Amino acid sequence: MLWANYAFWLCLCFFDETDASDQPSCDEQSALQVTRNVTSSVPLTEWLPLGAAANFFSNVDSDATFVSEWTSPRDLAVLPAPHSLRFADGQSIDVFSVVPSFGEDGHFIALLLTKKSQKEIAESHAMFCSGPNRSHLTQVRVHHRSLLCDWPKEEAEHENFEVFLEDAQGNNLARVLARRKTGLVKKYRTVACVRDVYFLNEATFSAALKLLVEWLEFYTVHGIEHFFVYTFRGTEDAVKEVLMPYLQSGLATRIHFDDYPKPESHRFHQVIKDCLYRAKSHATWVLPSVDFDEYFHLNSGHIFPDGRVPENYLKTAWDAIVKSEGKQLEEVKSISFRRHRFARAPSDALEISSTWREEGLERSRHHPEEGAKPKFAYNAHVVYDLWWHNPLAWDPRANQDIELAETLGVANHYRTDFRAGAKYGDADRRVSTFDDKLTSDVPLLEQAIERRFGEQPHALLKRLSQEHPPMHLGQLNADADVNNDVDNDVDDWDDY
Repeated sequence: MLWANYAFWLCLCFFDETDASDQPSCDEQSALQVTRNVTSSVPLTEWLPLGAAANFFSNVDSDATFVSEWTSPRDLAVLPAPHSLRFADGQSIDVFSVVPSFGEDGHFIALLLTKKSQKEIAESHAMFCSGPNRSHLTQVRVHHRSLLCDWPKEEAEHENFEVFLEDAQGNNLARVLARRKTGLVKKYRTVACVRDVYFLNEATFSAALKLLVEWLEFYTVHGIEHFFVYTFRGTEDAVKEVLMPYLQSGLATRIHFDDYPKPESHRFHQVIKDCLYRAKSHATWVLPSVDFDEYFHLNSGHIFPDGRVPENYLKTAWDAIVKSEGKQLEEVKSISFRRHRFARAPSDALEISSTWREEGLERSRHHPEEGAKPKFAYNAHVVYDLWWHNPLAWDPRANQDIELAETLGVANHYRTDFRAGAKYGDADRRVSTFDDKLTSDVPLLEQAIERRFGEQPHALLKRLSQEHPPMHLGQLNADADVNNDVDNDVDDWDDY
């Protein structure tokens, strides 16, 4: 299929010539694409040769075949392989996404670095950015692995942004044409990032699509107003049936990576970093890394005026927690919470119908003598970089992380017992504590699933639970092992 037939797509490409499509692009975002020409109907954000002429707003016609087999009306971006910025001393950093952002969180173009890029290199090299002819030249702000190029507020309504990067000596580093289209993403209180489904081809991660459906419904019911969903090359076709109803309804927008970074922590990094800057000026609170088998809930309503937990608590709970702690929003970077590990439910039942869990809070997978690292919601107004379990860079005035007591809020984690080497469907022998706090939601979620998919929930869940990752993903992970492209920092993302 030619993606060139679809006008609402956004990508970033490396060109050997100076022409670029001047067609409409997608919602306030940008992306990357490998070196190739594209038809003029594809909206682009483009890396261009440093020596090219400044005026390149023209059309190019060619036959460009993209990898993904489907699109939706809510696709925001396609992000192929990262592009390197090389400094005069030979050091380099790799950019995987470029996001124009205008609004209450500032007016800037964000260039996002890959996980393997050393933040020390970015921090030790002064960089400057400007428009054509070095207009509004300003120094790039470096926040860990996020490069922010401040941009004139007067261009807030523009759809095209020609960005030039240079070093302290005025040597050109890069030129990029960033494009956007406003209107697809609105204002929200709380949003969530939805990572790729098939990140491991192992039996312990079976029923991924089943998990995704009930997870999306649970969080929709309880107050998440928008989902930024992510797919990677080779995985997107498997999730089309599940994602399309949420995309078509406007509940979600999709960002597709037209490559498959290895190891999986690099994919995690790209999802949560890209999602952060798509949420800027659109949302206050973001759940960046809550997995499909994790269900956050409140155990007390004392933070609300009437003492009761509202059904859509995820929309308002974070502000209520901040207020209950006597803090101002601008002081708080994140709110973190712990998890209980529950036994998995049968393949035709919702996970939240499971009523048995391990005693006490979840332990670390790799260091069982320690507690598992928390998950969190962050304040998008003040965070500039993050990892799976915590923010990494933030406004210095926002130095507070509020740790929730289990009596207030906790996540149910419906996970196979890795420590016992169990597979999906095996009896879980470590669970000993009865806990039915979420079972009252079962009828509500079953009704929501049937309305959305037009299929009896038990039949749908059982059918989806039998789906397995595409065979080629097993080869992708095998190739990673052969190339020694494995995680050396497993402790940094333990207990994902």
